[in-house]
Amino acid sequence: MQNNPLKGSISSSEEKQATLLELARRHEQRLAAVEQKLDLCYNELKELNYAHLLHDGMEESSWVKNRTFDLHNWAANYSFIYLLFRILDKIEPRNILEFGLGQTTKLTTQYIAYKNPEAYLNVCEHSLDWIKIYQPELPKHEHICVNHLDLEYFEYRRKRNDKYAGLLELVGDQKFDLIIVDGPVGGGKNLPRSNVVDLIGHGNLAEDFVIIFDDAERVGEKNTIKRTQAALRKKSIAFQTFERFGIKRQAYIVSASRSFAGYL
Repeated sequence: MQNNPLKGSISSSEEKQATLLELARRHEQRLAAVEQKLDLCYNELKELNYAHLLHDGMEESSWVKNRTFDLHNWAANYSFIYLLFRILDKIEPRNILEFGLGQTTKLTTQYIAYKNPEAYLNVCEHSLDWIKIYQPELPKHEHICVNHLDLEYFEYRRKRNDKYAGLLELVGDQKFDLIIVDGPVGGGKNLPRSNVVDLIGHGNLAEDFVIIFDDAERVGEKNTIKRTQAALRKKSIAFQTFERFGIKRQAYIVSASRSFAGYL
């Protein structure tokens, strides 16, 4: 019985095709790894640029007395601190609400103490230990208030999330023109830091406003940003959005009157 040469040819062709497909798959994986490294390098270059911009900007600032910022790990990064500095310096907000005590608080407290003593700052933090460690490093002023708030828990799409408890009772009918959304800890959650949505529904947003979201590259924060935009639309509040990034990403939602913040 003779072997079928056609069968052998088909088998050989299938093997070659499988080899080529495997080579193509490996090539795609290598390209994806290279692209990821290029993106990381680009983000690091952006971060270095913001670091230089921050250094140069603060050199001419009379109100930033303490220029030591520990911008690493989970803390704010240079793109965040730089634009926050520009917003404080140029827009001069009058009533600030800050979620999460940290590196940004070094800047917001100095703004109240040394640049705009008529303005007010409320900082919300859930960790008493962190408050005890960190608060002594901050400048003192009668318009600066660091508030300890416990966390309350809720489920969103079968996942546990948290937010500050009693926030609406704390702020009452105040209206804030700058809200910094960087707390509580947001990693691993799918609707973190959602107090800002409650504030909009409660009417605590000033007519002219800036809202800053840190960690805007994460899925959970993206969900909260979408909820915030939906809450603004429900109230018929016009807004614009833009982003800045270095090694982390920030999203900004601003009133039409504050759209120039995107050019600071």
